[in-house]
Amino acid sequence: MTAGVQVSTGWQVDGTDAVRLRNRHLSVVILPSLGAKIWEVLDHRTGRQVLWQHPAVRPARVPFGATFDDVFAGGWDELFPNDVPEVLAGEPMPDHGEAWSLAWEHVVEDPATDGSVTVRMRVRTPVSSCLLEKSVTLAPGARHLVVRSSVTSMSRRDLPFLWKQHLALDVADAARIDLPGREALIEDFGTPRAGSAGTRFDWPSVVADGVEHDMRPTLPPDSGVCEFYYVTGLDDGWCALTYGDGSGVGLAFDRDLYPSCWVFASYGAWRDLQVAVLEPCTGYPVSVNDGLEAGTHRVLPAGASLTTSMTLALFDGLSTVTRVGHDGSVEGPAA
Repeated sequence: MTAGVQVSTGWQVDGTDAVRLRNRHLSVVILPSLGAKIWEVLDHRTGRQVLWQHPAVRPARVPFGATFDDVFAGGWDELFPNDVPEVLAGEPMPDHGEAWSLAWEHVVEDPATDGSVTVRMRVRTPVSSCLLEKSVTLAPGARHLVVRSSVTSMSRRDLPFLWKQHLALDVADAARIDLPGREALIEDFGTPRAGSAGTRFDWPSVVADGVEHDMRPTLPPDSGVCEFYYVTGLDDGWCALTYGDGSGVGLAFDRDLYPSCWVFASYGAWRDLQVAVLEPCTGYPVSVNDGLEAGTHRVLPAGASLTTSMTLALFDGLSTVTRVGHDGSVEGPAA
């Protein structure tokens, strides 16, 4: 193919409007009408679709307020202003927030002078009254894409909130999760490989019954493990998944905005699924109200805005990851 970025519009994935960006290294599929979901990131070198896709649930428009887990098809979602259903600023918020189930407006911009192509999307949330904007940019020859997002309050009320990236990754092949964290907390969900709800540990190891368990390797589907935990005290803003062949995917993000990274992983134990979800978030735990009490969640003042930029990078030839840069660089020892 040519060295530029190819753009495909006017087509659908299972009846859902889609936009594809493609260069010689990767293909990206975006579903603006399904929460601005990034549905596919295909590595042309390995042929691996790094974003996990549900084997039985296909992407489709859903009613506002639907239960997230029952219709979750996979991919990379943006969640705002909550996770579990709860009352924020006097209003009941739907499961996993408002943004993921809404149809976002979108436009594909003309190529920039460097040949890069950007898809811009936006939506006004009906309950929290916030404007969400998101752009996805792919440059010629790049093995990474840049995602820029913003949240602007259009309300006269202050809003307790969380803002979270929900990056579902394929772990059908054995892999390793790397995070520059120092502390972690196990949430009350599933059957973790070690520890139990409320266990605090020094990332990446949990000690249970005198045995040290490394939380970084993914597990086979017969392990019976489903775990959900928060990694906090991040020394830098990034997370990564590396496969046994040395290839993988890393996400660079703003640590000041996202000081924690949640990890949800089902290794065959939850609904027979094999998936790891990396979730940089503005705070923790899963309940915004509980986090407000603990001082670990934030409030968006009326009329205020937040902006951020992230870089999703593909790589190969590494055994582990020690850093992911916003320029798409990924560092670590050779495989």
